[in-house]
Amino acid sequence: MVKSGSTAKLFAPFPPIGISIMYRASVVVAALAAASAFALPELAAQNAQEQVKQLEQEVGKLNDQLVDERSKLMRTIKVNGKQLDPLVVMRECVYLAGGKLVEAKVANFFILEEIMKQVNTGQRKAEEFVVTEEEVMQNLAPMQKEFTTKNPGVDFWEVVRTQYGLSQETFMEQRKESILFDRVFFPGSPKDWPEITKEAIKAQTQSEQGPEFISQLEKATEGVDEDGNPKQLPEFWVNMMRQFVQKGLRSWSDIRYASHGLPAETVLRVNDLEWGTEEAFDFVKKGLFVHDLERAMQEVAVREALRQELVAKGVYISDEEFTNRYDEYREPYDSTPFTVEVIATRFKGYPCLEAFRARWRLISSYSDLIKDEINDENLQAHADKRAAFFADGQCDISIIPFQGRSQRTGAWTPGGMEEAKTRCDEVFAKLESGELTFDKALEQHTEFFANDEKRGVLGMLPLNQLRQQLRENEFTQLLDGYSIAEHLFFEAEVGKTLGPIQGPESWLICRVNSRTPARRKISVKVERERELVREDYITYRFLEWANGVIAKAKFE
Repeated sequence: MVKSGSTAKLFAPFPPIGISIMYRASVVVAALAAASAFALPELAAQNAQEQVKQLEQEVGKLNDQLVDERSKLMRTIKVNGKQLDPLVVMRECVYLAGGKLVEAKVANFFILEEIMKQVNTGQRKAEEFVVTEEEVMQNLAPMQKEFTTKNPGVDFWEVVRTQYGLSQETFMEQRKESILFDRVFFPGSPKDWPEITKEAIKAQTQSEQGPEFISQLEKATEGVDEDGNPKQLPEFWVNMMRQFVQKGLRSWSDIRYASHGLPAETVLRVNDLEWGTEEAFDFVKKGLFVHDLERAMQEVAVREALRQELVAKGVYISDEEFTNRYDEYREPYDSTPFTVEVIATRFKGYPCLEAFRARWRLISSYSDLIKDEINDENLQAHADKRAAFFADGQCDISIIPFQGRSQRTGAWTPGGMEEAKTRCDEVFAKLESGELTFDKALEQHTEFFANDEKRGVLGMLPLNQLRQQLRENEFTQLLDGYSIAEHLFFEAEVGKTLGPIQGPESWLICRVNSRTPARRKISVKVERERELVREDYITYRFLEWANGVIAKAKFE
């Protein structure tokens, strides 16, 4: 067996403000959750579930207090003796921990602009755009009902916070915005839609077919349905129209983020509308867990250390050069469904496009540092070394996870990772002593989420799918300093048990069952293959270099 210790953290532990209270509360929550599963009388089970919900809510309130305390540390972060601008740190935390809310704010600005236009030109009255709380609750009711039926005893709002990073108040506000978006851009039947909606839809179809497409939409909603109600477009079509309008509005608007040179006090500018940094942070932090905020602050500090090193080496690219290079990079992607934003957020794990742009600037700068080494010989050696990744090799893995998140809600729990490590250590000790076999331990294990169909038996997977299963990606690898998936896929001895290993959200005991080799030879003489190898080579070298820089950097 191979025993792996935890990797050193970038920051020393923060002062334990409120931890003892939160820890006790989380322990009681866990105990009651366990007890409720075995309580025979129905009333006792209901009472236990209610107490669990109440305690989970109390832990949530304490988490909010802790987030407020952690937020104060943004004003004192130093990297290699340099004090970081608190507003810059705060703004980056907004992007990193609340990226989806930043994008929602873009849509909000589109709504405001169009409302002003329609009201000022006399097309509609201001009161037509009032969305009441009752309407929002009616809109939300089917979702809540379905959730409660499928998840009895689980707090709906706690899961909302976990999955969306939104407090109840913020989530309700987002639902209100969704209703308002439709009211502004899709009022009534297609013939009543504003001109900007029709133009956006035309722009997403072939130009000569645009007017005909709109005409077909109008015809599809003429008359009434079998119940005598006005005909409606299928929800699938309406959703597609929403995407068309969003894409059109984005292409016609001047949208700027930090990497476009905005001052530190501004997170976002859409045409003439701005979102201030402090206002944005106050809005975003309502749904944050302490872990989210600490992770964001870690990314900000790491980026600054790498930027300082690149500046010292004379290769950190200027704003103008970054813009030129990035535009050239994104152009072939953005004319396809797999835009840079889709690739960055869905496949590479970045919380938002702006986070990817900031990291991409560092990687692009670093590529200049090793430009003389990016040659056929080194690229081919890299292709051969990682042939299983490039040419469809696979690895059969089994894992025993010990969760740092609540299995009831998926939320981060205070001390969750520490408790997970304790449980992991106990099981691993039994494996080492021979009291348990790996297969028996996996068979008895219960720390799987309800939607986890694999339950530790991952089967044959390529590298990228293995990363997803282990909750790793390009974004997390820099912050963690290593990749469990990479080690298992390329290096770990087949049949040997590895552990305890710290993952992004759990502690793990792992075993590689088998591997299949690359299915073909990769040649960097082939242009398409060369580009894939080149990008991976630069990223691989960047991560190695970054680990060295971070190890010697001083963070305060």
